[in-house]
Amino acid sequence: MYRFVRAVAILGALLCMAACQAAIQQQEQKKAEIHYFNATVDRQRILISTGDLSNPHQKLGDLSYTEPLTADSIDSVHINEKLRRMAIEKWGTQVDALIDVKSAPSADATMITASCVAVRVIGDCDFCRHNYTPEETK
Repeated sequence: MYRFVRAVAILGALLCMAACQAAIQQQEQKKAEIHYFNATVDRQRILISTGDLSNPHQKLGDLSYTEPLTADSIDSVHINEKLRRMAIEKWGTQVDALIDVKSAPSADATMITASCVAVRVIGDCDFCRHNYTPEETK
């Protein structure tokens, strides 16, 4: 009888460990999905504008970078993505839009400088990130 109780206890402990391990793996998968969302999908929600924004907004700050002038570095997709990444690194989910986006080559045409103003929209908007939370993964 003692062996049976001991075997049941060991089996119960093994089942609990397996259940805990499955729960941990599920949490890690959820974290990876949220990281992917924040790193890729949500980044695209940041509105890019070469002018001002009609929505009421609060200035978070200025961004700019300079890099060597190449065919890739003058591409607007490259410039927008780089500015988006910089804004997320600095302000996280608070940044909703990048306005007054500009880029210009240096006088000797060896470098390009891109700049913008990062803003947070006051109130709701279709593209806002500051009050958006990804839905629970099912």
